Amino acid sequence: MKYAACLLISCILVAMLPLGHAQFPANNEWEFGWDTDVEPSYDLELDGDKWEIEDTLVFYVDNPRLNDLSLTITVEFENDVDVLETSYSESISVGSQSNETFSIELSTSDAEKVRSHSPSEKIAMIVTAEESAAGGAGSPKEIDADLNVPRYHKLLPEVSLVASSVDAGTWIEETLLLNNMGNTVDAASKIEADIRNCPLLEIEGLESGENTQIQPTDVNGNQPAEVSFRISPSTAHASKTCEVTMIVTSEGNGMERSVSFSIDVDASGGSQNSNNGDTGSSSSNSGSESDGSSALPALGPQTVIFSLGLLALLRRNRLDVC
Repeated sequence: MKYAACLLISCILVAMLPLGHAQFPANNEWEFGWDTDVEPSYDLELDGDKWEIEDTLVFYVDNPRLNDLSLTITVEFENDVDVLETSYSESISVGSQSNETFSIELSTSDAEKVRSHSPSEKIAMIVTAEESAAGGAGSPKEIDADLNVPRYHKLLPEVSLVASSVDAGTWIEETLLLNNMGNTVDAASKIEADIRNCPLLEIEGLESGENTQIQPTDVNGNQPAEVSFRISPSTAHASKTCEVTMIVTSEGNGMERSVSFSIDVDASGGSQNSNNGDTGSSSSNSGSESDGSSALPALGPQTVIFSLGLLALLRRNRLDVC
């Protein structure tokens, strides 16, 4: 009887073993990954006018255990990149048998660092999670993401006239500056001049500045591109003030930006001394001016008196003969 009872108890215990393993699974490892889609890389939110980045990345932790999970979180950037600043909870807790998400706030405080960072250079970020409870099992886990600073194009024209006026029939040379205030290489696909109320005024040479690569200005010592152009009024131009607008089209984003200036045209030819820029005569004016001089020799006063006396003597002899 006792043998039968022991056998029955043993069978019951053996039958209960699989149930016990089901309640406490051997594979109860927690999982850690990105909730934000960062594959193959992630483009950060950039305000190109202020050169500020504000963005948020979200990761999840899945805890299949019957007890809460405590983790210590660290965020690092490879190659000591210091463009981005982070804000996140360094210590987190995940409830038993739950899946929770957590945020990493990304921001910047130095506009020059943001603009100077090349968009072609990815920012590698590594997030590490490690159990912080005493006796926590397992090794730390890592997730990473390649972050991109977006390309931003901003091509700004600038004109500072050396001369304030130009004589009709001549020309002066001035300079148009193309400032690349973006963070990547740009070029002017088109440069045009819009002249108001002065149909006899021409702007020449702007096409020389088109389709030339311009590196970001003031980054690594880069200077703006210089485009020399001529302001040339015809000889028939009246004295007046002319308004000129330079329109530059960015090759990077197709956006047009402009700069305006005014120039005085002097039809009397008396403004040339006040000009400090390079000047010259227009080809339309060559040979058209005359000072009234003649190549014939001038008659002196003695020659005139002698001629008059000779004429009077001849006239008198003719009267005597008659």
